[in-house]
Amino acid sequence: MKKIFACALAVTALFVSCSKSEKPAPVVADVKEENVTASIPTQEEQKGVYTYRTISSSPSTWNPTDWSMGNEGTVLDFTASGLYDFVMNETKDGYEVFCEMAAELPADVTKEYAGNEKYGIPAGAESGYAWKYNLIQNAVWEDGTKINADTYEYTFKQFLNPDMKNLRSSSFCQDNFAIANAYDYYSGKEGVEWSDVGFIKNDEFSFTLILKNSLSPFFVQYNSTSIIPVHPKLYEENKSKKGQIVKSSYGTSPEKYSSCGPYRISEFQPDKEMKFERNEKWYGWTDNKHEGQYAVTNIQLSYISEHSTALSLFLRGELDDVALDVNDLKVYGNSEYRLTTPESYTWKYSFNIDKEALKKHESKGINKSILSYTDFRHGISLALDRQKYVDTITPASDVGFGLINYMYVADPESGELYRNTPQAQKVLCDLYLSDKVENITGYNPEAASFYITKAYKAALAAGDISEGDVVQIDYHTYDTNTANMRSVAFLEDALKAVALNTPLEGRIVVKQVTDENYYENMRRGRVDCAMTGWGGAAYDPYGIMWCYCDPGALNEYGFDPESEMLEIDLSEFAETGGLKIQKSFYDWYRALCEGEYSSAESSVRNTILSQMEKGLLSYYNMIPIRYLNSTELISQRTVMGSETFVNSLVGYGGMRFMSFSMDDAEWDKYCDENNRQLKY
Repeated sequence: MKKIFACALAVTALFVSCSKSEKPAPVVADVKEENVTASIPTQEEQKGVYTYRTISSSPSTWNPTDWSMGNEGTVLDFTASGLYDFVMNETKDGYEVFCEMAAELPADVTKEYAGNEKYGIPAGAESGYAWKYNLIQNAVWEDGTKINADTYEYTFKQFLNPDMKNLRSSSFCQDNFAIANAYDYYSGKEGVEWSDVGFIKNDEFSFTLILKNSLSPFFVQYNSTSIIPVHPKLYEENKSKKGQIVKSSYGTSPEKYSSCGPYRISEFQPDKEMKFERNEKWYGWTDNKHEGQYAVTNIQLSYISEHSTALSLFLRGELDDVALDVNDLKVYGNSEYRLTTPESYTWKYSFNIDKEALKKHESKGINKSILSYTDFRHGISLALDRQKYVDTITPASDVGFGLINYMYVADPESGELYRNTPQAQKVLCDLYLSDKVENITGYNPEAASFYITKAYKAALAAGDISEGDVVQIDYHTYDTNTANMRSVAFLEDALKAVALNTPLEGRIVVKQVTDENYYENMRRGRVDCAMTGWGGAAYDPYGIMWCYCDPGALNEYGFDPESEMLEIDLSEFAETGGLKIQKSFYDWYRALCEGEYSSAESSVRNTILSQMEKGLLSYYNMIPIRYLNSTELISQRTVMGSETFVNSLVGYGGMRFMSFSMDDAEWDKYCDENNRQLKY
């Protein structure tokens, strides 16, 4: 499904992935009674039932127009079908594009609209601008309501509704898949009506999209996987005004949502679990195209935050996978049931840099506003021994220095990774003062001491700190699991070490604060520091800039991408006019993804992207520390579609090709025979 094609926030703790679940490993802890109070089916009831049981965290919404967190995307993975999906091929060494809600691949009909002034298509255009979609005619919602071109027109109207300001609007009005005139409509530009937007209903089961810029078939198919319809009646019924905007509570409970995918929500207890069962109305069960797929009949997501509890349940056979932490790897590192999956997420320390917001949370003798000083944050970056962090807290991950990790593909045809381009390598070497990327450590305690001292003296002179003040950094985490607490301690130890023999010796404290809504609170200036992560859309490294340059997506309070300027030297490229060009970060993002550089040569686009990355990192309000690799144990009955990781598009085959060697009754019996103490 479409889980890998949209940018998503990583949630909770340090063992989170948006690919299946958030699962935050070698003593067996007692199972908390609150997690085992659900009625347990009898073995007779479990015959022929294959339930995938894993852990997650409770979603706030799974509304296709407004979701943001990985756990929210997980619900859509199970319950919604896109127009297409990238699936594992028969030889299990690559992908193929599979038609889902679309009857066939999109047809390029650009020539029919060439020279159309309304949509701004060049007169000589022959390809890439206009794409016709023919829909299957047997798709219905779980309540039996037909899904047709009207459904998609209503859906696009809601994504782009100027009164709603939905988070996912950027997918269709700002990124490389921007629809013609969509941004003007979404922005409420005077005189621009829905009829001006590049959506054309051809007939009951066909529509055409007119794009602002020309795209290749690959990127049209790639972006079309994320076109998820909403149920018009339910979406409309659940609208209400929130301040100056309108919002729909669609996708916040089973009653306010309808499935168009292989599974439907059968039960949701926000503080406990979400259960899914097969959506019997899904077209895939009867279209003769999905044989051998979706063998799992039921899904149970349990909301468990304690890693020891999750591991205990797994070893008892009550979960089908569990993430491993640094201690678990000492015991299960060589297990034949261990899987390691490279992920597109970059984890970073995020800081509030707004002086006034920080001062509001100061008290007598407690200083926070020193975080607004770039030199202080630069010192924090240099104080971090990233290799030590990975080795002692997240050993499956890789050390991270950039905002974009090694999973991002700059050229789908050649497979070239963005991180391996000369432009991307140069900016990291320049930023970390290294001759080669492989020599970068990012760790320089002497320089760190210099920068925090420099910042302290400047703050003292400005009256922003007193000589006796303690610098207290409130570090917000979702919960107090072991990995989170180690991350807090790591930051505090690193800062205390570089503060030795400086005026700040013994005067820096990092305080853990439990905050289940820390992402939202960060955006409101209520958090000093948190660990945050963005990932997804691994075949579009340019579009990932939305996460850092769009005010609606940015986590780090106090940085305004619409006003902060960046000059990029493009003088070596004749096609750009050979100039040094200055724009705001937001305008560079739009120019790169939907504006004048969206179709530029890759060398130009990579130069712009790398300079944007360098510019953002130079503020030190987002300090990368690791690139996520998830490592987990899968149950002894789990059979993945592929025994090896194929690529970022299909992983090990995903839910589509996962199966179990035993049904729930057989598995339950097997676990009992082994005294609920399974060996891995």
